[in-house]
Amino acid sequence: MKKIKYLSDEWIEKLNSVAQSHKGLSEATNDIELVIEYRVIGETIIAWQIKINKGDIDISFRGDSEPDVWFETNLSTAVSLFEGKINPLTAIIEGTMDIGGDPRKLLEKSIVFEQLDNLFETIRPVTGINVR
Repeated sequence: MKKIKYLSDEWIEKLNSVAQSHKGLSEATNDIELVIEYRVIGETIIAWQIKINKGDIDISFRGDSEPDVWFETNLSTAVSLFEGKINPLTAIIEGTMDIGGDPRKLLEKSIVFEQLDNLFETIRPVTGINVR
């Protein structure tokens, strides 16, 4: 089975496709409007957003939406987060990930993160991680 390179155009497209058909994520967000941005800092900055609009999910590379909440980290930490080896709270406490915007919006909508974890778990088997 061919692996899709983590954070590539193809990976974002696959993640978006899976998110749009993910029943649990849609149901958990049917009354939520939220834009979450992830920034991976390295030689370049890779930024992508999850836009939630009352059950409709759109995942794309940085768009024109102002994020409600953003996370910023290096590639190594981003990979560990994606693989489920660490959780976002641990990364923030350890200082390997920054958070900005209005984090209080996440506390009100913690169910979203449970479903996002499930979404990432769904695409892990088809994702190839290539970290230098």
